[in-house]
Amino acid sequence: MINRFVVVSPPEDGWQIVHGARWYLHGGRRYRDIADAILAPHGGVRHLDWTPDASPGTREASMDALLPETDALVVAPWLGLGDPELPSFGGPRLDLAPDLRVVAGTFDFRLGWLDLDETERRGIAVVDTSRTMTWTVAEFGVAITFALLRDVPAAIDVVRSGSWPEAPKDAGPFVFRDLAECRVGLAGYGSINRHYRRFIEPYGCEVRVFDPLVSEDAATVDGVVPTGSLVELARASDILVVAIPPTPSTFGVIDASVIDALAPGSLFVLLSRMAVVDQEALWRRVGAKELRAAVDVYDPEPPPGDAWFRRDPNVLPTPHIAGNVQFAHERCFSEACADAVRVLSGEPPLHAATARDKQLYTGR
Repeated sequence: MINRFVVVSPPEDGWQIVHGARWYLHGGRRYRDIADAILAPHGGVRHLDWTPDASPGTREASMDALLPETDALVVAPWLGLGDPELPSFGGPRLDLAPDLRVVAGTFDFRLGWLDLDETERRGIAVVDTSRTMTWTVAEFGVAITFALLRDVPAAIDVVRSGSWPEAPKDAGPFVFRDLAECRVGLAGYGSINRHYRRFIEPYGCEVRVFDPLVSEDAATVDGVVPTGSLVELARASDILVVAIPPTPSTFGVIDASVIDALAPGSLFVLLSRMAVVDQEALWRRVGAKELRAAVDVYDPEPPPGDAWFRRDPNVLPTPHIAGNVQFAHERCFSEACADAVRVLSGEPPLHAATARDKQLYTGR
């Protein structure tokens, strides 16, 4: 029997208006070609256009027409945003797809449209490849840590301005030393900060973590020191790296007590979302020249053009580029296609999404 793949993707790649809001959609010829290259050797491939100006009813009808003859459903990166973007997949819709064995895409915490309990009951694998982007984010995090630690952008500006430093570089009251001599604190010990820890391990710096979901034994295996609270972690860190996903239970968890526990001169690196940080407390200490910060995400995003921190010498602001690079999005999609093939070949997927994932993302 020939495997039957259905690939859902926007017909064009780029910024588009979706229900009155501006979204970047990953699609077009490039993603179709990726899907065909990976899937076509293993079965027939049909492409379903997800058009931003179509009504939800039209999209549902188009999807429902294909489901009776679908073994694997592959969705373009970050398209699973919930109704009306994708039809809700509970029991009634799954009844239309008696042969469906796998739903694969890059969803992160956007799993509200999919009933994972029901898919598990029916033996349908669900694949979420968002974690294939986490080492890209972590790699950027290490790079921006070094840039912050050595104040590299300011040094570049000196050269570009036609000047030259007249004395050895110094960062004044801020932490300025080899990474090996710094105490690094990892707020959250999920996929991003686990990769971050792995990347900095050769430098030999002292690494502490706080994550209530990580056991002391697991921390010991990785050679990191668990702490009892975020405040304790901040007090023991020269560099605090925040990679906590935004969920109802983590909003604002890096609060004023945590930020104020950082010693004057400490460095702050934010890699996940500003929603987990008390932004007012962070900017208060940065504005008082007590902290230096590397920030890749904001609230709102983009921040106002006249926001003072855009030009503050103690802030390294980057425009949400830690993971937002085309090669990472394409990797996510390629892995989703590859996992769909694995499932239909009788192998377990490498990037299975579970009901526990959904519970974590919903704060339960």
